[in-house]
Amino acid sequence: MPRVSAVIPAYDEAATIAGVIQPLLALPLIDEIIVVNDGSSDDTAARARDMGATVISIPVSGGKAAAMARGVAAARHDILYFSDADVTGLTSAMVASIVEPVARREFAMFVGIRGRKTYWANRLLHFTPIIGGQRALRRELWDQVPSTYKKNFQIEIALNFFAKQRGHHMGFKVMPAFGQVIKERKRGLVQGLWQRFSMIGDILIVSWRLYVLLQLQAHRERRLSRVTTASGP
Repeated sequence: MPRVSAVIPAYDEAATIAGVIQPLLALPLIDEIIVVNDGSSDDTAARARDMGATVISIPVSGGKAAAMARGVAAARHDILYFSDADVTGLTSAMVASIVEPVARREFAMFVGIRGRKTYWANRLLHFTPIIGGQRALRRELWDQVPSTYKKNFQIEIALNFFAKQRGHHMGFKVMPAFGQVIKERKRGLVQGLWQRFSMIGDILIVSWRLYVLLQLQAHRERRLSRVTTASGP
């Protein structure tokens, strides 16, 4: 199988970064691990470096998507595995189940979704946007997303949209065994809530831009093209 570059954007994730890197080290498919230290004030970078990861440090945080882009620019391989830095309980088997479908060219992108405690919440994934920081994809898909959508938390919705628009096959799997440290616990109640609302705002903004404004623009262009063709020379 082709080798894979792992990219982990991290902002003040010293408590969990080692647990994210450890299962990647045990997976032969993962040929390099790049941690993008996005303006952290703790020892995230030092702990990642001690684990053997390549660390790229950004002095001032530019947001999740910008950190991902820095990691992609440094990555050697055409298959990319992205991981959030605040997940817990991640195993090599879980990572392999996300990466291998892309490495085998069964999918252009595959997403691992954190399982919810309630059954109905997992069932909603079949009707709601696929949002998850654990995903593998081919570099060509990343390159097909315009830079205007590579902002903060907008990137995951943008990847989903352009995967479908460009005819790429996308899959996902619910993984109940791994968890995630919530923002309110990591940052404190006020800052955590602010970051959560900012994330929700990003998702709503990019969804409106892609699924409403861009679709309306495409519809107008198709209609104009039909009118122009019908009028003829």
